[in-house]
Amino acid sequence: MNQIHFLRSNTLLRQRLWYRQIQVCLPNSQDSKIRFSSSSNNDKDFTKLQRFEDANPERIRGIQVNPDGLGSQILPGNLVYKKYKLSGNTRKVPLELVHGYFWMMWDLRNTNNKPTLSNETLIPEEDSQIFPVLTGVKNLNGQKADLPFYFVENNSEDTKQPKVTLVAISFRDFGFKLIPTWTDPFTKSFQNDARIRVAKLSITERWSLYPLRGLLSRIMKNNTPPEEYDNTLLYFGTDVDDFRDILRMHNIMANHVFLVDDLGRVRFAGSGPATEEDVRKAIDFAKVLLSEGKKTKKSKKRTKS
Repeated sequence: MNQIHFLRSNTLLRQRLWYRQIQVCLPNSQDSKIRFSSSSNNDKDFTKLQRFEDANPERIRGIQVNPDGLGSQILPGNLVYKKYKLSGNTRKVPLELVHGYFWMMWDLRNTNNKPTLSNETLIPEEDSQIFPVLTGVKNLNGQKADLPFYFVENNSEDTKQPKVTLVAISFRDFGFKLIPTWTDPFTKSFQNDARIRVAKLSITERWSLYPLRGLLSRIMKNNTPPEEYDNTLLYFGTDVDDFRDILRMHNIMANHVFLVDDLGRVRFAGSGPATEEDVRKAIDFAKVLLSEGKKTKKSKKRTKS
């Protein structure tokens, strides 16, 4: 238990150091702000101070958690508020103790397999936040692909590197099978544009499968076209609780999709099977992000001149 606690604390420390570095590079970053969504019925009696202490300032602002699901009630650490009828006290307790071990399956049914709703508009630059840190990630070629550095490496103005990344994340086979509903039409729309990249991240967080990571990687490689090896990412480990919470991926049965710009900031989020409207939004928003990059480049040239 001490080793697990140390690893968890070490990851949090690295993550906070990364955010501080980004704030230096991006003076307009609003990372230090903490905003609260409307209170649920379960915590109306709580004071603002108590909700402030329970909030996670690193949660990505702008991600639309489905109000019909449990995700809007989940606190960091997979805790929820529970009010005891006899005493009248409200306490934070583990999610599974209140809603049962199979709560994710019920949650998928209540949200129509969409625990996170697609954004209606792009998350504004001034409100956007850096994609959280996840180290130990590798692609199918065995190369390191630590996040969020994977999104921003080699992204200089003079290179023709990807400027916008659609990253699709899955934890279970159910979510993995839904990823093509997003990636296939998105890739088809930008198939000749080197500035657009599609990445798929499979996370295996079960200790029982950790010894089989080599076998699982080979199986994944055998079922993936060679041209997708570089952008098919794998992670084996258990230290992903904070990573999931920041991206609001509370229900790991579903797939989760994000648009990340060339500075590694999350600008759009969605989940579940993609509808035609979801795909249209992702494609249109990616085009807007490309145009944002052009404007930034032009403004830098004017400043230098």
